[in-house]
Amino acid sequence: MSDKKRLPSLDGLRAISAAMVVLGHAGKALHVGRNLPFGAGVIDVWGPVGVTVFFVISGYLITRLLLHERRDTGGINLRAFYLRRTFRILPAYWAYLAVVALLAAGGFVIASTGAFARAIFFTTNYLNPGSWVVNHSWSLSVEEQFYLFWPFMLLMLGATTARKAALFLMVATPLMRVLTFLFIPDMRPNITSMLHLRVDALMLGCLAALELEEKGSSRVLDLLAKPAIAAGSAFYLLVISCVMRRAGVINAGFGYSLEAFCALSVITWGLRNPEGAVGRVLNSAPFVHVGLISYSLYLWQQLWLSHETAVPVWSIPLQVAGAVLCAEASYRWVEVPMLKLRSVLKPGRPARQEQQLIPVRVQAT
Repeated sequence: MSDKKRLPSLDGLRAISAAMVVLGHAGKALHVGRNLPFGAGVIDVWGPVGVTVFFVISGYLITRLLLHERRDTGGINLRAFYLRRTFRILPAYWAYLAVVALLAAGGFVIASTGAFARAIFFTTNYLNPGSWVVNHSWSLSVEEQFYLFWPFMLLMLGATTARKAALFLMVATPLMRVLTFLFIPDMRPNITSMLHLRVDALMLGCLAALELEEKGSSRVLDLLAKPAIAAGSAFYLLVISCVMRRAGVINAGFGYSLEAFCALSVITWGLRNPEGAVGRVLNSAPFVHVGLISYSLYLWQQLWLSHETAVPVWSIPLQVAGAVLCAEASYRWVEVPMLKLRSVLKPGRPARQEQQLIPVRVQAT
């Protein structure tokens, strides 16, 4: 797929979401051992809010590409889909884990064998690894588990029934969150990470793709794409969410869902308005580039921005710079070569088109 055919603004939105993770973790690192004024807690929440944005983007793009494949070929090649996902996700992830393993062996970071096992098998969203440096793999676990069931549902059930299933999950998931919050209080910290309690954000993105690709239009999406709604949604994600995220059962019942709808509003507006002032920024070369390296940036920021121990204020910008440099190296020397290798093997889709499917990589803290 040529650059001209890339979906507008999505790389820029990925860049902003990745920046929210980095700034959120930097803010938490700044908090350790210090009493900061009111308002610092806003930045703290940006990381987990960025997760929601990425989940919605992922659901939309995965579904859109599967629907396009079905339209173009008459079916969905699951083997090719999983091979593309393998080349896209695992090499950079394994490279990161290999470096962490070396650091753990040298006593520089804490990560047990069990933590690595849970990270490798993508179960950290249910089984806490007990290690900061691999804890962020929970969101990758959610995505990998999503990949296991959604393509099968779309293939076996068809678009119409899959749409109904997505709607059902969007309604059932908030109810399950509330029941978990009220009756299993020990599980409250895990509500943000478990697939069955976060799948509604992914399903919202899937539903948006189904509506647009199958029907061609959607009144709900038209409403969400209105400038005033999108602006209010952006304000909610950046500011108001910090209050809702601390609202206990209210957040469990409504906050996560509202967050997802706000994310979809911003995404839909961005897709439809690439030529405006904001759209030009989102589609500018720097924003697109950060969007392209966002997966590696998500992986490596965890190693650099720990909030387990106090660090000097002056060191935090250097830590951010270290994360960015590692992300650049990972993208250039791991991700790009693997995309080229995959294109040689030709598992069903050109490598350039697959870059639209950068997985969800934002960590809730």
